[in-house]
Amino acid sequence: MNILQDSINRLHRWFGYFETWIIIILVTFVIGFGLVQIILRNVFSTGLVWGDVFLKQAVLWICLLGAARAAADDKHIHIDLLPRVLPEKLCIIVKIITNALSVIVCAILVYSSWEFVKNDRLAGDMAFASIPLWWLEVVFPFSFALMTIRFAGSMVSAVTLCREGMKK
Repeated sequence: MNILQDSINRLHRWFGYFETWIIIILVTFVIGFGLVQIILRNVFSTGLVWGDVFLKQAVLWICLLGAARAAADDKHIHIDLLPRVLPEKLCIIVKIITNALSVIVCAILVYSSWEFVKNDRLAGDMAFASIPLWWLEVVFPFSFALMTIRFAGSMVSAVTLCREGMKK
């Protein structure tokens, strides 16, 4: 294995650990914060006014970062009927096509979500506690960009597999 590939693999592993820990921390915080909100409401008949909006945004971050993580581990939702019935070589071609389509869709979503964030920035809407809404929405283009990169990487891996298979 060459040095560049080894470095890319190490970076991928490190980023995967970092990403997983961010998700774990967010989930733990959301559970704790939600529990505090429930106790404040049921025991003290009060609560943080911005708490519900914050929890919704945090759950959105968890979902989108989790989707990016699932794409990295190839554990995202996909229909696996064809790989079960097709020969291995055709499965690789199907994987190339599905990854290419995923790259296209995610790239469109990166662009669209970036435009969405830009528009919300111009609108000047606030989420809570003087935090602009667009700060929280940055997760959209970020996570879709991650998914685009990961699907592109899976496509390149499948192309490499296909080329090696054709050489044999």
